[in-house]
Amino acid sequence: MRRAALFLLYYLVLTPVGLLCRTVRDPLHRGVRPRASSYLVRR
Repeated sequence: MRRAALFLLYYLVLTPVGLLCRTVRDPLHRGVRPRASSYLVRR
C-alpha cells in the first residue's frame, strides 16, 4: 500500500511540477542564439 501511495505521489504531483518548471524557465540556459560567434561561457 505504501509503495502505491508513493508511486501516485511521484507521478501525479512531482512529475507535472518538474515539467512545468522546465517549460517556464530553462535551468541550463540552452537558448539558440543565431548571431553568437561562440557558445563558450567564460567563468
